[in-house]
Amino acid sequence: MASKRRNRRRRRGRASFPLRLLCLAVVIAAFLGALTMFFRIDMIVVEGNERYTEEQIIEAAGVQKEQNLVLLNKYKVKQAIFDALPYVETVGINRKYPDALVLTVTECTASAALTGENGTWLMSDEGKILERATQIPEGCARVTPEVGGKAVLADEESYKLERLLTLLRTAEEKQLLPMIGEIDLSDGTAITFTYLDRFTVKMPWDADIAYKLENVRMVVNELEDNQKGTINLMMEGKANFIPE
Repeated sequence: MASKRRNRRRRRGRASFPLRLLCLAVVIAAFLGALTMFFRIDMIVVEGNERYTEEQIIEAAGVQKEQNLVLLNKYKVKQAIFDALPYVETVGINRKYPDALVLTVTECTASAALTGENGTWLMSDEGKILERATQIPEGCARVTPEVGGKAVLADEESYKLERLLTLLRTAEEKQLLPMIGEIDLSDGTAITFTYLDRFTVKMPWDADIAYKLENVRMVVNELEDNQKGTINLMMEGKANFIPE
């Protein structure tokens, strides 16, 4: 008699397992159905844009109203914006439930113009190639010879790019970038650049660029407005001015 009761309990246990699976499937289906029915995008907000219009960014993102907010692929949206709009540097995507999507972008500017056999290309101070240019924008340093983008740099050129970007970023932080005209990377021992269209500056590749730029500022401040020449920063801790 006890054996029969145990057998009935086993049969009930075996029968209840498929029932649990069925209930779980019903719950999941209901949840997915709710996601499909609700949380649809009704409002798209763009923040931080200056160069590009709100419409351009939304179009590049490929996001449309009535699209499901929860199932939105943020990484795909970010990459689509980067691919279509080269001056966009970062993209933030924030879901505001129940129906709003916020796209927050930061845009970069051209800090250098790379000139070479393939024409002139504008580059940000993070090394991003922006676009081909017919003329160099004001306040943008001209770099020769051409340095390629990060992805195609040869090993021997990567150090040049890293130092060039450090120079551009540091000069921008110190508000000196508009004073720099042409940057010459052809010398294996020194970075050479023009300053205020009156001076040629030479500094070692491994220099403390922030310190050296302060040296340049101090030397120029002590000179007359009509003086021209070379500011030699190749010596450790010393700046030599050689009049033209």
